[in-house]
Amino acid sequence: MFERIFGSRAKGADAPRVEPVVSASPAQGGRPVNMQSSASADEWREFFGFMGTDAITRESAMKLTAVFGCVSLLAGTIGTLPVRVVKKNAQKGSEVLADHPAHYLVHIDPHPMFSAEVFFEGLFALAFLEGNAYAEILRNGRGVVTGLRPLFDANVKPFKRNGRAAYRITEDGQTYGRDQDDILHFRASATMKGLEALSPLKCFGRSIGIGLEADEYAQRFYKQGINPPGYISYEGKVSEQVADEVRAYWQRKFGGVQNSHIPAVLAEGGKFTSLMTDPETAQLFQSRSFQVLDVARAYGVPPHLIGETEKSTSWGTGINAQTTQFYILGLRKHVKRFEAELCRKLLTREERLNGVAVKFNLDTLLRADLAARYDAHKIAVGGTQHPGWMTVNETREMEGLPTLDDPDADRLFRPVAKGSGDATDQQADTGAKPPSAFFKSNREDAQ
Repeated sequence: MFERIFGSRAKGADAPRVEPVVSASPAQGGRPVNMQSSASADEWREFFGFMGTDAITRESAMKLTAVFGCVSLLAGTIGTLPVRVVKKNAQKGSEVLADHPAHYLVHIDPHPMFSAEVFFEGLFALAFLEGNAYAEILRNGRGVVTGLRPLFDANVKPFKRNGRAAYRITEDGQTYGRDQDDILHFRASATMKGLEALSPLKCFGRSIGIGLEADEYAQRFYKQGINPPGYISYEGKVSEQVADEVRAYWQRKFGGVQNSHIPAVLAEGGKFTSLMTDPETAQLFQSRSFQVLDVARAYGVPPHLIGETEKSTSWGTGINAQTTQFYILGLRKHVKRFEAELCRKLLTREERLNGVAVKFNLDTLLRADLAARYDAHKIAVGGTQHPGWMTVNETREMEGLPTLDDPDADRLFRPVAKGSGDATDQQADTGAKPPSAFFKSNREDAQ
């Protein structure tokens, strides 16, 4: 009785993938159709546009330079990382599965209209603005993935159906449904309620709105002056005609940038009192700087990466440490979240259990630092007289250089202690030359 009324959780979890039908079913037997919806009041306000003209949208939010800088930095950095399908192997390490059907899509062209970089950067930008971004997985008749279509302009709403997630998609005036296995759902923040992640525009949209208002205030301040520059007073009563004449004279003689430094001359006892305050006194610049820091704090981006260096130097070890911390703590969580979604939807369960995964190559971020990259190669080949864990040819291949024909370039370096059996007596006496077995591998020991 309990299962018949409430349903079985186990059966719902193992339900097969079925495309949900989201269109309204026709009335049967003349009975009225229940149009009651479980949508919240906020969702209805968004749908009918009751939020007013002050609502923060993704287009208006990108007009704020701090938001544009943070979103461009996060989405551009992650979206342009090389994406590959790899497999972990205990003997061979991680090898790229170039023949996997999903490798070409995530690495080169996911869609005929978009390259992989444009595809991922656009979706991640939407994710960092609205919290959620979606792409449809296109399959052939055998269920093999043949393409990924970004849903940039569609209105997507996830909901629960028979123990699985389904997606209601409204695009070009048509509404249709898709199963959870046919939609890539990228979340840029935590999911605390339902199936959608928190939206940055809703969480700190008020701060973004204050920043936009500060920009508008600054524009009016410098364009026409948001306050009158001052007032001219006379003893006694002044008629409206005289006031207009004095106002026109003042504007004609002293208005505009070209007349800003001409001294004013007032006749007949006129007295000018200034009401102007400089921008720093009005805390205009301070308020705009605070909004930049507030937005950067919300996105977890160091302010110096979006050009805010007022309270910190733009050079030195401190900045390098902040940038490194941003790569480790700021980007890694997003990269892992996006990788997990790609693995869940583009790979089978058996492939994931066998070590196959979709990976963003974060090592390419190190390519911008030439000295650090070369120092890493030096350590890898054993240049500090420690056992090497990469060969010379492997490091040359990473740099895009042709491999060497020297057989020693394919051997791992193993330091040989002075006076060991591998060194001759003459070498032990002079110490001028390294031992003959400069490169030594475990394979040679086995022989």
